[in-house]
Amino acid sequence: MKEKVNHSLYEIFKSKDERFDGRVFIGVSSTGIYCRPVCKAKLPKEENCTYYTTPAEAEADGFRPCLICRPELAPGNSKIDSSKSIATRAVKLLEENIVDEGNIAEIANILGVTDRHLRRVFKEEYNVTPIEYLQTSRLLLAKKLLTDTNISILDVAMATGFGSLRRFNEVFKRQYNLAPSHFRKEVKHQNTKGNKDITIKIGYHLPYRYNDILNFLKSRAIDGIEKIEKDKYYRTIRIKKNNEYITGYIIVSNNEKKSAIDLTISDTLLKVLPQVIGKVKNLFDLNCEPHAIYETLKDVNETIPNSFLIGTRIPGSIDDFEICVRAVIGQLVSVKSATTLLQRIAEKIENKANTNIDGLDYLFPTPEDILKIKDNISDVLRTTRNYKNKGKCY
Repeated sequence: MKEKVNHSLYEIFKSKDERFDGRVFIGVSSTGIYCRPVCKAKLPKEENCTYYTTPAEAEADGFRPCLICRPELAPGNSKIDSSKSIATRAVKLLEENIVDEGNIAEIANILGVTDRHLRRVFKEEYNVTPIEYLQTSRLLLAKKLLTDTNISILDVAMATGFGSLRRFNEVFKRQYNLAPSHFRKEVKHQNTKGNKDITIKIGYHLPYRYNDILNFLKSRAIDGIEKIEKDKYYRTIRIKKNNEYITGYIIVSNNEKKSAIDLTISDTLLKVLPQVIGKVKNLFDLNCEPHAIYETLKDVNETIPNSFLIGTRIPGSIDDFEICVRAVIGQLVSVKSATTLLQRIAEKIENKANTNIDGLDYLFPTPEDILKIKDNISDVLRTTRNYKNKGKCY
């Protein structure tokens, strides 16, 4: 979508309607920047506004991201009813694999289409090519790291897939007319000396029933792998990259003032940061559009009052294999017994996690781990509470 004149969209911008945050971006010709509809800067004249669906589309027209509303913090668009669902799924894969520029053909293969078809559908849906979208995703993630963290500019360049500091500087200056160091001048970071953890913000659509998500995760937390403490979610994590497992931990907390979650990762996960962000978005359902869902489901409240509350979300998972294992075991025993069983399997495999955080000692087993203990799995099962009563299920 690219629209020069649209009075209804201007009214959305004027009223700062948060329901459209992440779904539309406004380019302002008088300043050369593009904003979120919730931007608190002085309202521009209507004739100076152009409207876009994605940041990539706005940047392709020469606009730079606003330093006040920060488009990189806009919540995702969870559009699922589009006839171009291929393009929507491609966006998710691109954002999680921004380091690999040659992955367009691989993404097309995953989606079961040809490279040419993917490019055509993507262009029709977003008015930019997959490569252009990929570059904008890299730049916005880099801007987020430059603004929110104190990691070196070289590490930012590597983490966002630019390959070299020289190329990073060239692309950044060409796209934004600013040096990457510009975003460090007035930013004060409060990282504790010796603490290498990295914290960034990930935006969401309001309202967000964060405590409901935490309560769900708490009742299913696997001791040693994850825990909830003082309204924060902690867990170990590992991600496979180039046939190597990258391990570390994450800490998630709610930042209500910014309508975002604060995601803290161990420095070991920096090289897979885009994948970590994607997994956390899935786990906490951050791309959910609560108003759109409420409009669809609110009628159930006429049958059972308050049975559906706006802002209710569906927790996802960190790992596809993990959620499959949880689903299978959860069909056989109670939730409590299932988490106990998974804890003991993790202890049996002895994949220790070096976190320096009390209560985070193990990593969730990989498929390879399970295969290694397949002959002894029955011994693990028998040690689980209530196993004798549930034994026939196995």
